[in-house]
Amino acid sequence: MPRVLVAGGTGFLGRAFVRGLHRRGAQVAVLTRNPAGARRLGLPAEYVEGDVRRPGALTSAMHAVDAAILSVQFPGYPVEAPARGRTFMEVDARGTAALVEAAVEAGVRKLVYLSGVGADPGSARAWYRAKGLAEASVRASGLDHVIVRPSWVYGPEDRSLNRFIALIRGIPFVFPQLGDGSGRITPIHVDDLADLVCEATLGSAGDGLTLEAGGPDVLSLDDVVRTAMAALGRRRVILHIPEGLVKLAAACAERLPGQILSRDAVDFVTQDGIADSDLARRRFPALRSRDFATGLAEYVSRA
Repeated sequence: MPRVLVAGGTGFLGRAFVRGLHRRGAQVAVLTRNPAGARRLGLPAEYVEGDVRRPGALTSAMHAVDAAILSVQFPGYPVEAPARGRTFMEVDARGTAALVEAAVEAGVRKLVYLSGVGADPGSARAWYRAKGLAEASVRASGLDHVIVRPSWVYGPEDRSLNRFIALIRGIPFVFPQLGDGSGRITPIHVDDLADLVCEATLGSAGDGLTLEAGGPDVLSLDDVVRTAMAALGRRRVILHIPEGLVKLAAACAERLPGQILSRDAVDFVTQDGIADSDLARRRFPALRSRDFATGLAEYVSRA
């Protein structure tokens, strides 16, 4: 059985990758800063200690690994906390580069990197630039590799969509929408993304390619809210809160401990994220891609 290391395996995406690999018979190791705490998640994996911001021990963590899935994020993502080293450049860019270097030194044969739609090393946006630089590290490694660029990912354990659902359930009459709600995305269910990532990791159909991954629907953020309302059997008026007003509050929040909000994070959550999944569908024609209403209805109760 192949042994696959999942860096970021305790996160929302990583947990789905671990379970998908296990179902396919792979031996799975999870790279984590806190193995004792991670064991409480009950994942079907062993736990290997490592921190991408301390690259010295990463090579030993990659020992006897056939393939590695690189899916690290910093706590509080996407709200950066520079004083704590929690930034796109520190974790996504330099952290991924450290993982790639360790994989090369340890003799790992294949890398699968979870990037994002819009990744570009020349972008003015830190998140696009960091993902683009990380992609460049993976491509320059000389190893077999696949780069996956998902759109907005949702599922039972996600924070973004479930925050929408909590607002719909908790606030009568209105739904407070950040910005004008026009940002367009192609939501993909986390299990559909995991199927793609696991098949790309264990097979060769995606080797050397950059695969964008999204669901079949192109939806505005307002469409997402309306679909969630329908799944819950609730009706609310969408109340748009001007981005400028939120950014004013974010500018104040940036000065407070805890980094609960930032102006960049406002831009991050309102941006477009449309994936062109044609190449992924051609290379993996057997994989399922459920529409948003169906995927949401599978786990959202009207209760």
